[in-house]
Parts: sequence; C-alpha cells; structure tokens
Amino acid sequence: MIVIPRETPVVSNLHTSYIRIRRFVDHFRNALPSGCVYLRAPGSEGAVYFDQGALINAHICADGESRGRQPALEELLRTADAARHTVSVFEIPEESIGYWANLNEAALIHKNLTSSTVDLEALMKKIIQDRFTGLIEVLNPPGKADQIHVIMGEIAGAVLGKSGGILRDPNQELGRIMASAKNERTRIAIKRVQLEALHLSDACLHDKEPTRGQARGSLDTQNPVEMLEVLLGVFEQTYADTKIQTDPFDTVLKRKFLEKVSRYEFLDPFTEEFSYQGGAITYTGTDKVQRLVAAVTECLRELALERGLGMELQQNLKSWRQQYQREIDAFKAVV
Repeated sequence: MIVIPRETPVVSNLHTSYIRIRRFVDHFRNALPSGCVYLRAPGSEGAVYFDQGALINAHICADGESRGRQPALEELLRTADAARHTVSVFEIPEESIGYWANLNEAALIHKNLTSSTVDLEALMKKIIQDRFTGLIEVLNPPGKADQIHVIMGEIAGAVLGKSGGILRDPNQELGRIMASAKNERTRIAIKRVQLEALHLSDACLHDKEPTRGQARGSLDTQNPVEMLEVLLGVFEQTYADTKIQTDPFDTVLKRKFLEKVSRYEFLDPFTEEFSYQGGAITYTGTDKVQRLVAAVTECLRELALERGLGMELQQNLKSWRQQYQREIDAFKAVV
C-alpha cells in the first residue's frame, strides 16, 4: 500500500498511454520542489519520490509484495511503458518528503502489543514527547490495519484500514482508532521511519522511450508529433470524462477531419497519410510538420467549442503546456 499526502495534486489521473513517462517524471522532478509521481494499474500501484531535482526513492506494490529503490524505479518505468496506468503528481512539503519516500521501508520495533500490555493513549503522549518518527499500526479483528503517522513528534495523518491508503485528518479519526485499540483482540505494532533521503540513479530517465508514433522527416519533427500525441490523449480523456458524449471519440475526430480535407488533404482517412490510434500518431504525408500541427489544433479547438469542453480541457492541459512549452511556442500550437 502506498500512503502519501494528496492535498496538493498537480496532475490527476492522466493515462500513461498519453505521455512519455520518463520525460514526464524528469519534468516534474525539476518543476516542483519536492513530491511524487504516483502510478496505479489494476492490481498494482507505485510512486517515484523526488526532492530538489533528485530522485530519492521509489516503491511498487503488486501481488501482495512491496519492492523499493532502484529496481522499483526501473520496474515502474518499464511497466508504465507496457501497460496502461493512471498517473498523478502530488507536491509534498520538503520537511516531510523523506518520511513518505521511506515509509514502505519502515523498521518494525514492536509487534503484537495488546490493550492489556500497552495503553495507546499513554504511548502516543510518549511518542510525541520523544519526537518519534514512524507509524503505529492498529490491526483490528477483521484484518484491516489502521495507521497513525508521526513525523518528529507531530501527528501527520491517519489511515483507516478500509480506505485503501487514503491519508485522513487525524483530528477526525484518532478517537475512533484509539477506541478500537481497546479491543482485546486488537494487535498494535510500532515502526520507525528514517528521514534521511536516498539518492537513486536517474540514468533510466534518459533511456530511449519505446516508439509509439512514427513521423517521416528529420529528428526535428519528433517533438511536435509527440506533443500532438499527448495533446490528443488529454483531449480524448477529457472527452470521455464528461460522460455525456454519445459518439465515440475516434468517430467524432474523424468526422471533424473530413470537414477539413479541402484545406488539409492529409487528413483524408482514405489517403492513410495521417492516423491517430491507441495514443500514437502515424504520419507519412509530405506536408511540413507545421501544417500538421495547425490542422490538428484547429480541429481540436473547434471540437472543444462544439462539445462544451472548454473549461475542463484548459485545466487538464496545464501540464501539457508546461511540458511542451518550447514546441507550443515554436509551432503556434494554440488550443
């Protein structure tokens, strides 16, 4: 289970099929002071933690097991390439990032404590007084463990066993956890978390991304095509999330392309010069990439207006604009 503060999301639930995950991680580790990139797929979840541009840890939880550090980082990037994940980015304060980054490596100090051997309220007072850093797990009879997280003697949050790792306000949950700890069948464990940051190698962020789109021409055409792939992916996700659209996105997009064939011949589906499928662009036309960018962005601007996607789309495009600002300016990719 990955537990992280989620109060300050920068990006939420973006599909990895629409992004270049290595470039994505590399961008946000430099764009934010500290935080994490959180990935989730059916049956697994993981996070990459960063502080002041450095990768300080990574964890992946899958099949009931937890793996960390460099192997976890490389596995997360590899699986994000191969399968669909949702990805979110959270900014986490510098003073606590070390705790959350190292949480899954917490060292067990005491286990199987019971209400007859320890008074949890008295224990909490001592922990706060001693400026302890770690967590108290309260394992209830149904088998779900509640958690109380403490950083340098300050209660940082509580997690209810049934909440799936969602960090909650301790002021609202602490009383309930304390009460459940008085059950004779409840077991209590104490774990210590180190605040010292690790430093992982970032070489894997610079590995070549698996090819997802094709473009004929010089290498200078690759970035704008990649920019369009991500743009189309964000647009498609926004379209799907509205849940009021009756037509599939690919049908709507092809219909719009057909409207523009007299101006942009390569959009004609029968010529097979341009296609967008599965998050990837294939372009074999002879027109310059500037016209390709102009054609796609013009179509998307009109679709956004016609389908009422304006405000939500602009919100979802914030990270796209940050990531591709240079290409957007150079190719006048206005959406």
